[in-house]
Amino acid sequence: MPEALAFARLEWRDGQPVSPEFGDGYFGSDAPLEEAHEVFLEANDLPRRFARPGTRMIIAETGFGTGLNTLLTLREWRARAHDDGFLSLIGFESRPLHPDDLARAHRQLGLDGPDAERLRDGYPPPVSGLHRIHFPRARAVLTLVFGDAAITLPQLNAAVDAWYLDGFAPRRNPGLWNIGVFRQMSRISRPGTTFGTYAAAGQVRRDLEAAGFVVRRKPGHGRKRERLCGHFHDPAPPALPETRERPRRVAVIGAGIAGLSAALALQDRGCHLTLFDPAGPGGGASGNPAAVLLPHLLPDDPGLNALALTGMRHTHALIERAAEGLEGGRSTLLLGDSVAFHGISAHARKRVQRLRARDPAESGYLFDPAATAPAGTPGPMLEYPGGRAVDMGALCRGLAAALPAVERTGVSAIEPHATDVRVTFDGDHPARGFDAVVIATAGAPLCPEQARLGTVGGQMTRVQHPLPGPDFRVRTGQGYWIRRDTDDHWIGATYRHDGLPADPAAPPEPTAEDDRHNLEHLAWVPGMPAPEDARITQRWTGMRAVFRDRLPLVGASRMDRRGRVMLTLGHGSRGLLYAPISGELVADRLLDLPEPLEQNVARRLSPQRVA
Repeated sequence: MPEALAFARLEWRDGQPVSPEFGDGYFGSDAPLEEAHEVFLEANDLPRRFARPGTRMIIAETGFGTGLNTLLTLREWRARAHDDGFLSLIGFESRPLHPDDLARAHRQLGLDGPDAERLRDGYPPPVSGLHRIHFPRARAVLTLVFGDAAITLPQLNAAVDAWYLDGFAPRRNPGLWNIGVFRQMSRISRPGTTFGTYAAAGQVRRDLEAAGFVVRRKPGHGRKRERLCGHFHDPAPPALPETRERPRRVAVIGAGIAGLSAALALQDRGCHLTLFDPAGPGGGASGNPAAVLLPHLLPDDPGLNALALTGMRHTHALIERAAEGLEGGRSTLLLGDSVAFHGISAHARKRVQRLRARDPAESGYLFDPAATAPAGTPGPMLEYPGGRAVDMGALCRGLAAALPAVERTGVSAIEPHATDVRVTFDGDHPARGFDAVVIATAGAPLCPEQARLGTVGGQMTRVQHPLPGPDFRVRTGQGYWIRRDTDDHWIGATYRHDGLPADPAAPPEPTAEDDRHNLEHLAWVPGMPAPEDARITQRWTGMRAVFRDRLPLVGASRMDRRGRVMLTLGHGSRGLLYAPISGELVADRLLDLPEPLEQNVARRLSPQRVA
């Protein structure tokens, strides 16, 4: 369950940040940059390892603090890594700094550049769990793990190549320097994984050795006499862990929001992508001209709420990236900021009341508990400041602009072989082999899991009608209303369980009946016209693919025991919330990189649940 964390109490003494709680400073010497470079980067041989072609490196740090080590590592990575490399950083922190203290520390260190700004812009709220920050121009991500390391480490899916053992002195912070933490480190280390630390205490050395690490003493930095470094297991293998083989050539089938999200994450990680979709980018249900991003929160489901928090953060990051590929930027794809969820039905009213009564930290501070419904609208209400209305078609086009052109070819079959995964196409196109395949479409049956998919048709209606008031927040609760202008509105959407249309590649025909349903569902909005009085200017229809529990399938298909066929399927009407994080999860799992979700949360999306 997400829990609120207290910001670290900080005092500045002679320009240096000090923790009165632990009685120790954040920097170990008067030359913190030089010390960090020697104790962490050089001790792990990172300058040389970064320079190897094709390196995908995973570095974990106990004691994230000011982000000094992360920013130095990103600077070294930018200077040395090849274009096909990828860096995954993990930072553990139980006492996150307040953003103001973080900014002051970066200025004090002389590290207040673009990476520091991106770190602060993406810095999460003080809530326990996994939070990811992207550095796409550096081909890097940072996964911040907030909370007690003894609790968070067992929930992490990762395989670390190098460790920075940082944090306050062992005698002042024993919770971070003990055999239990070191054993969890060994769980996610490979033979040859290295570590570096400024610490030299005898108990630290003995505990590391008991956890399977080979420990060496080195001269300390500055006034410190000794420090420790070493590696996991002896002897070290001939190849460093980050040089192991991973899939390079990957086919993504489906160019909707799910396929494009996975493709972008895989491309960031150095894969060579080929996308297939007869309809092109956003050609199916992902072409929705007006979709709503909001978390689906439940008062007694902390796992789902943790997924919603992570999903919201990933979608926000993806929207910013897509905007870079569009003329007009964010204004082209963002139709509205902030979403108000009204408790219209008895069930929704009860859910809103129960959520408002709980600690907002349990939902990642995703809603404003003090918000009240405007006069004339029903309550109670939850306001989601991070909610958005998005032109999904524009979002897909923006993502596709950063990827290879989509091949408009239908795929008829996928066959795993000993050396590759063979993709067969419609018509007379020759079959092609890939190292791995991602299925992100509900079209032709390509894997056994698709047999459990259902379909739900939906229709959006665009209405021209003057409505009073300056409030342009998106409203939902029973239907949803996206106000484009004073008299221009998208409303929707219907749910029709009619099965696939006669031509599965074509959207359902729009109907006047669905227009009427959309208007009737929003009769609670003040000033909304009656169906017989509405001036309808546009309609849009699509088919959503869903599983019975309304959660997508994300992970390896059972059709290939070697895990080379990955799925991101069945996002339904919540594709804007779940597809971006699912794309990251697929890419990280396929390439054996640290995953963005805790184990108990990722399990909710497992394809095994429909086996």
